Amino acid sequence: MVLHDYLADVATEMKRKSTAIRRDFAKHRLSAGENRETLVNEFLASHLPRRFEVSSGMVISHDGSFSNQADLVVVDALNNSPLYGSSAHKLWPVESVLALFEVKTSLGPAELRDSVAKGRRFKTLNRRFFNPGNGQRITDSLFVIWAFDCPEPETLKKNLLQELAEVPRNEQPDFVIVPDRVVVRGGSYLELSTIGQPTSSHRLQLQQQYGPSVETVLLPLPVQVGDTGENSLMAWYVWFYSWLMQAGDRSAKLMDYLPPDRTYGRIV
Repeated sequence: MVLHDYLADVATEMKRKSTAIRRDFAKHRLSAGENRETLVNEFLASHLPRRFEVSSGMVISHDGSFSNQADLVVVDALNNSPLYGSSAHKLWPVESVLALFEVKTSLGPAELRDSVAKGRRFKTLNRRFFNPGNGQRITDSLFVIWAFDCPEPETLKKNLLQELAEVPRNEQPDFVIVPDRVVVRGGSYLELSTIGQPTSSHRLQLQQQYGPSVETVLLPLPVQVGDTGENSLMAWYVWFYSWLMQAGDRSAKLMDYLPPDRTYGRIV
């Protein structure tokens, strides 16, 4: 099939470019990291519908809480604009963000620990959507760890399970992707794709079949690790694209970003 072969070629080319970056910027790790972020940015910008913008910066909640500096974000560009839009360091309302990406060179235990911590900070930001339900079907945001190298799939799974042992499911990474090696599903995405949204008829049917603890029965582990080789990018792209199409429109209630007790002028 065209899609499979095409994305397998893309994954191979991204790996080649990442290897060249590692070689040519061996003594300049910051520049190497920025160049790898550019590789991911270019892939997303070239393959996602134009209603989605690929950007960077920081994510802010109405209560003044911030994410860490985001390597990349995918936002609903039709219904939102950032603060400091002409700057390299933009401020995006969290309600506008569909997905936040952490880009890593490799995925050892230290890199996983750092990524999981950043993901938790993003996933727990308070969200207040404008007119929720009108065109918006999913209120969660995805957290994606994208890397260019990793240990063997069994070792990666062991390391992930160790890092996520005390992390609530809704704060866990939704995807881990190494384009030519593995793809991991987890977090809220794994729950949603397996048993549906909390009030969906699909989940209600599963609860009748398995009882109220259906999550424990059907999702005994927090992650599913796919040893998918050159198929990894294709699998991830299809799942991510499908989630974006299901998520619907979203935007912030800008009034919530103003202090409730402040006077801004007077009527004359």
